Amino acid sequence: MKIISTVKLSVFLSFLIFLGLGCSSRFDQPVKEDESSLQFLPLNDNDLSSTIHLCREIDKETGEMIGEGNVFTPMEGAWLRAIVGLKNRNYYEGKTLMFHFDWIGTSGYSIYQKRTDLLPADSASELYSSISLSPDSREAGAYILRLYLFRELISEKKFTILPEFNPEDYQADGPLVNIILYRKISRKTGKRIGEGTDFEMGKKEKVRALIEVENRFIKDQELVFQLDWIGPDSKSFYDKEICLYPGDSNLVINSSISILPGKRDPGEYKLQLNLFHKLIAEKTFLILP
Repeated sequence: MKIISTVKLSVFLSFLIFLGLGCSSRFDQPVKEDESSLQFLPLNDNDLSSTIHLCREIDKETGEMIGEGNVFTPMEGAWLRAIVGLKNRNYYEGKTLMFHFDWIGTSGYSIYQKRTDLLPADSASELYSSISLSPDSREAGAYILRLYLFRELISEKKFTILPEFNPEDYQADGPLVNIILYRKISRKTGKRIGEGTDFEMGKKEKVRALIEVENRFIKDQELVFQLDWIGPDSKSFYDKEICLYPGDSNLVINSSISILPGKRDPGEYKLQLNLFHKLIAEKTFLILP
């Protein structure tokens, strides 16, 4: 009887160990989606899978990603956002899905974790998470974002955060941009009319800016510019963000303001251009009565 009891106890302990280890529902070897993305595909083709995308912003009107990629520059007030697309979301119909985001820093340790539960009544096919891109929060180096379903790794994304942008590191070779101010374009010749820094008010008059990017020092990442028109009171009255993406052949930025009497006061104005929230150029001009 003692021998039988010992055998039963051994089998029971083995069963407990088996339960503790769990049974994987995914292949051990991941599939490489691209140079930065891995997927641990399910053994069952109908099971849930995911794809991770990284970007700076999500357009509120269209839902499109702005600045998608895997290389990012730190900026004050900026965020790095993860959008996860879920395939075969309904495979676990009637069951709450438990996801975990694990953001891993340059040291190889977690810097932020987030749990997201999708309830049975939730038909969402996307998940979201984000971390700050503020220079005070992020150091340059290699990072990883991992996504877990029921604590099992299902996908990961590698990305790089570059050192904080310093204009002085690049302007030693010459100006990064050239700002030209003018009144309008000739319909006949296509040439600029009224180039300069003095502009008289008028009913249909405008100050137009042509900004030529002369030194594209970063070729594999978007360039995030901010235009800021500043009035005689030293306050900004119009700003605009413009991005140039890798592969863009057009390295020209355009902007304009109305100088309708009553809308603008006479005085000294400035157009400032920032790159990654750092001032790289400005142009002073006068609006005359």
